[in-house]
Amino acid sequence: MSFRRPLGLLLMICASVLLAGCSMAPFQVGGSDAAMEAAEAEGQNQLPRLQPRAIGICYSPAFNEPAEVEAEAIYRCDGGRVVKKDEDVFWNGCSLSQPNRVNYVCYPPDITKKLRDGEVPSN
Repeated sequence: MSFRRPLGLLLMICASVLLAGCSMAPFQVGGSDAAMEAAEAEGQNQLPRLQPRAIGICYSPAFNEPAEVEAEAIYRCDGGRVVKKDEDVFWNGCSLSQPNRVNYVCYPPDITKKLRDGEVPSN
């Protein structure tokens, strides 16, 4: 009977070490088919650097707020505009601890050349 206590303690330590590596921050995966189709349709006549792309952000409603998920999407979009397309759960490339995925179309920021002091824009 005296070996139960050390065995239980050892199992608890192992479980906490394993769970310590799990992050609960939202993370990026591929977007859904609907988001990819929308991004391709809207980017047909645009320059490659301005073409939208589909991204998915995995999260858990138990650990992440909606604002945190959207902030991660904006960060992954390099500060561009994101439009929410749909949301799904399971079988979507997300982990079991964060099974929900929000799919966005990411429109990159329009990177324009800044004029130096005294420079006149050319037409």
